Amino acid sequence: MNPSTGSGQAAGVRFALLTAIGLALFPFAFHAIDGYGGLATQILIMSIASIGFNLLLGYTGLLSYGHAMFYGGGGYVAALLLIRLMPQHPNLWLAVLGATLAATVLALLVGALAVRLYGIYFALLTLAFAQMIFFVVEQSQDWTNGDDGLQNFPAALLPLGPYSIDLGTPLPALPLGAFGNLSDIKLWYVFAALVLFGVMVGVRALTRSQFGEVLTAIRENEERSALIGFNAPAYRLAAFAISGALTGLAGALRALYDGSVPIDAVGIDRSGSFVIYTIVGGVQTLLGPVIGTGLIMYLESVLSARIDYWRLVEGVVFVAVVVFLPAGIVGTVTKTVQERTQKSRALLTESLRARSGGAQAGPERLSK
Repeated sequence: MNPSTGSGQAAGVRFALLTAIGLALFPFAFHAIDGYGGLATQILIMSIASIGFNLLLGYTGLLSYGHAMFYGGGGYVAALLLIRLMPQHPNLWLAVLGATLAATVLALLVGALAVRLYGIYFALLTLAFAQMIFFVVEQSQDWTNGDDGLQNFPAALLPLGPYSIDLGTPLPALPLGAFGNLSDIKLWYVFAALVLFGVMVGVRALTRSQFGEVLTAIRENEERSALIGFNAPAYRLAAFAISGALTGLAGALRALYDGSVPIDAVGIDRSGSFVIYTIVGGVQTLLGPVIGTGLIMYLESVLSARIDYWRLVEGVVFVAVVVFLPAGIVGTVTKTVQERTQKSRALLTESLRARSGGAQAGPERLSK
């Protein structure tokens, strides 16, 4: 076995194990800082969309201002599938799958035009498409209920073999002191954690595969990549489709969890939130979008309940991160750790060389 392959597999196993432990402990640690189970579940769901957005921005170098069309579109499709096709037997698998497929098709259609543009032109085109989707949703009163959104649709059940599981069921009661009670967590959190775990492991493997390496090469130098033989628009379109699919998946899960889809789900503010989550946490990192999503959503929950100008505080946090931590929270921490590790290794190497030189000089002086 190639040593590098073995070390890569070990790193993958270590990443999966640490991710699983972190997701299992998160709601209880979150309770210790005045968080609650419902918000923890929402953070995990929104993190899926942020990871999808980061795949496009961080690894492909494309800034989209229209990802709300995939997020809100996924939510509306999931809700409509329950209302129109499954009012008596609401199936979560079918609703989520249908919404994700719809978001993927929409991403392919939009991306076929958008990925051939660059910079501000790409961003503005995605924004234009998102505004078109917003207009269609707002005007389709008979289907989407217009400005009021869709509400009170059937609660989707999770079919597993002969059982249909209600994800709103809480876990068994077990007091945990300062970390709350196990019953504060509902099966929705367990399901969202499993989905996020699969997304994180899958995206990590994707970005470390040849596909991810090609995306990085295209982002750094597209002309050289084209000379080698890579079809840059095709790779960007694939990344755009995957990003849209993950965002649509998150939108569907959030709609089914909340039991409603507001018109804001396809609004420009939602697109902007994905930008904020990802940049605050750190682009080109897998954990960054999750950390950024959790931090901003926590601040929104805490600040909105205490002060009226919480949006201002959120803006100050975003500006501070951009100015003082341009690589984001996770990116800055990772860079600092790497620099200190390299310095420590360099000092250790110099020390060993000095000792080795002194040991060799000793016998020479004795021989003289």
